[in-house]
Amino acid sequence: MDFSIIINELTERTLYDNIFVSLKNVLTGFTIAFVVALLLALLLYEFKMLDKIFYPIIEVLRPIPNAGWVPIAIIIFATIEQSIIFITFVGAFFPMFISLYRALKNFPINYLYFAKIYKLNWFDRTTKIILPGIMSNIFTALMIGISGAWLSVIMAEMISGRMGIGYYTWKSYTLLSYEKVFLGIIIMGILGALFSLFFATIAKKKLFWVRRID
Repeated sequence: MDFSIIINELTERTLYDNIFVSLKNVLTGFTIAFVVALLLALLLYEFKMLDKIFYPIIEVLRPIPNAGWVPIAIIIFATIEQSIIFITFVGAFFPMFISLYRALKNFPINYLYFAKIYKLNWFDRTTKIILPGIMSNIFTALMIGISGAWLSVIMAEMISGRMGIGYYTWKSYTLLSYEKVFLGIIIMGILGALFSLFFATIAKKKLFWVRRID
């Protein structure tokens, strides 16, 4: 392996342009997925009829591999970038939704008695009792979701992308530039680890009540 090629790549703007595109796609798809997953989980928790209608549909769609969504995304969306963001959304949405949905299903009903005692409306009950009560599950969902988003965006960029670290790595492979392939894989691992570390650090600071006592 010629490490001079790797060093040279690290000084080229092309590599960082691809990294920036992947980060933008991941953060866009992941953010949309988290908002939709949280709102939908809360909605199904509050309205049992909607739960009976939509949860079975989600369970049917959830096992579909991310690669199976690629042709659908290409047909539906006007641009490759939009289709990649959609696939990233799918990869993050289902694991986050299931984590949040299960957390709400197992939410202690005793906590809701405080809402009745203080006659809290839906918004106050949700923001002051329910969301704080599942906060640890929310951070777990975030960590799972960002992993799913990162894996999905790499896969989507490899299959149909024109930019991004996934596209960069796959293109390097087709050109038999194994040094660049190695570099792309290392960058994927580093960025994925940094995302997980970010959420783990935030969780450690915010969830002070679940820290282990030494």
